[in-house]
Amino acid sequence: MRRIRYLFHQVFQKVRAEKRRYVLYVFSFYAGLLLPAFCIANIRSVDRVIYYTTFEGMENTVQIDWLGERFDAVDEEAAKGMSVSAYYEEDMAEWNHQYVLVEGIDGHYFYPLPKVSGRTFAENEFENGENVCLLNRRYAREYSCGIGDKVKLREEQFEVIGLMEDEYSGIILPYRAMERAYRKESLIQFSCIVPKGAAAGEKDAAAEKGAAKGIARQIEGADETAEILEVTQGETLYENALAAKMRWRFLRGAAAGAALLFFILNESIVLTGKLENEQQVIGVNMALGAAEGEVKLCLLFETLMLTAAAVSLVLLTAFPLAKIFGLGSAVVLDREAVFAFSVMSFLMCGILTWAAMRAVRRKSISMMLRVRDMQ
Repeated sequence: MRRIRYLFHQVFQKVRAEKRRYVLYVFSFYAGLLLPAFCIANIRSVDRVIYYTTFEGMENTVQIDWLGERFDAVDEEAAKGMSVSAYYEEDMAEWNHQYVLVEGIDGHYFYPLPKVSGRTFAENEFENGENVCLLNRRYAREYSCGIGDKVKLREEQFEVIGLMEDEYSGIILPYRAMERAYRKESLIQFSCIVPKGAAAGEKDAAAEKGAAKGIARQIEGADETAEILEVTQGETLYENALAAKMRWRFLRGAAAGAALLFFILNESIVLTGKLENEQQVIGVNMALGAAEGEVKLCLLFETLMLTAAAVSLVLLTAFPLAKIFGLGSAVVLDREAVFAFSVMSFLMCGILTWAAMRAVRRKSISMMLRVRDMQ
């Protein structure tokens, strides 16, 4: 035990004596780990996007999308349990003319809402169309708009009651509140989601398709400006979302694999060179009775220290770097991403240390103690 403590003490003394070299080691690890971190964070971002654009039972619905100006184009009695939402890209004059997506949702909204600090809408706020809204954190930070503050949309003032995760961009309002604010706007995008079988109580595929077309004709009849964009089976939307998720995972996984290959090649050279430079110290320790396992343990500890420093540096700088390059919304460093990245980093560095140590093991103690020729 005393010998192991001495070996660890020797590691700390070596780091103190060769600070510059170890700083270079850390930056070498950092450069190799940065791209895999971005790939993992981007995969998590894609997972979030898929999460927010799908919902349970989606394959058993029909979605109708159209452009128009009337918020009451759909008769609620025509399809029980449906959800109608509206979307508009607002030019926020008070926010340096930043274009912000404004979404109006009703109480039957099918898609999952993001995590909110504060609160979400109450039932009476949906029914009465109260002037309240949810705002994403990025806009809240950029324009100093927190919970309890007001956001102006057209001639209406909306109180911010909750701040959403950055992955969900824009402002969400109760549907009736958006109707009041945008009643004079001539080009609103609407979406109606109808559970299969809810329209006219039909269950067979032909009848369901006919019922959806019937709702589309009703919309066109109620709003002469309406332009039906698409009537899509939820099953198709769900399959497309899953296919997109798999494509993105494959592409980002391939990029992460290539980055890891580069990291392995680079760090194997670095670690092998490091052990070559330290082989005399290793030889002395083994000549004085240190077991090979004890020496390996110290080398592993040293590499894990370097890895921990590099991983911390990556986690501290990855998101700021992404924002600099305009990729802030494309990376998500949540707990799952941080855990996956940290485990991968420590595992790879441990394997590389073991591989580098095997190269040194082939030499006898006398070979390791041989003094190198000085140039």
